[in-house]
Amino acid sequence: MFVVGRDEVLAHLDDARLDRARALPESDLDVHQQLFAPKSAHEIAAALRPTVAGLIDRTSTAGGGDAVAEVTTPISGALFDIVARLRLLPAEHLAGRSGHVLSEAFRNLSKHAGWHLFELARRPELCEMLRHQPELIREFVEEVLRLEPMVQGCQRFTTQPTTVGGVEVPPGRVVMLCIAAVQRDGSDAMSTDDLVIGVRAHRHWSLGAGSMRCRGGHIVRQVLHVLVEEWVDRAGHLELVSGFLPAAGFPNTESALFLPELPLVTRT
Repeated sequence: MFVVGRDEVLAHLDDARLDRARALPESDLDVHQQLFAPKSAHEIAAALRPTVAGLIDRTSTAGGGDAVAEVTTPISGALFDIVARLRLLPAEHLAGRSGHVLSEAFRNLSKHAGWHLFELARRPELCEMLRHQPELIREFVEEVLRLEPMVQGCQRFTTQPTTVGGVEVPPGRVVMLCIAAVQRDGSDAMSTDDLVIGVRAHRHWSLGAGSMRCRGGHIVRQVLHVLVEEWVDRAGHLELVSGFLPAAGFPNTESALFLPELPLVTRT
């Protein structure tokens, strides 16, 4: 069953009883408090900035290239090294399950970052606007997260008789919550397929909500902010290779969520 409707999704989104479905159990989160603190997100982003600037400069100087392979992919390893260097997580946790989850999260973040560069490369006027109005970068980051969430949907189960879209669902049934769809459901002027900036930040559920939220959401936002900020300053002259379109090639369904490549050239 696919649920498309904001109220129905929100009613099932937060269920603390799904603790066993978390990447890290609630009991292990105390040791991660420093890592997940907003202050640490700023420190991580600041430490990452020189690396991001260097990666972008290399692609910019070369007159283009594959921004996924040359810019966003290396960010993953750099972030892991920064967390270790800043000692934001005890070494024994970094070398164990926590480190594995963190590494995978950083890989997903670096893959998702390609969508931000895709939008900037195909919209030169947007790139120029953000360069002159950097205060809008935060809204841009949130909009791309809304339009291209890292998680398209999640599963929940009903614990009591529930009515969804006029359909009665008995207890114990699995419901697929289409988070990506509910953020484009047309329920208001901003819940569209278009990128909307300069009005207000649109609330979205790309990073979860409540007890099931992404604990590293602060890190995600700060890293993406730094990436966009450096890109508009250093690579605003790059555009998509003529004819390039993001496409999901079966059976590589993962490419429906992340760009496998982003070929760029200097704008003429």
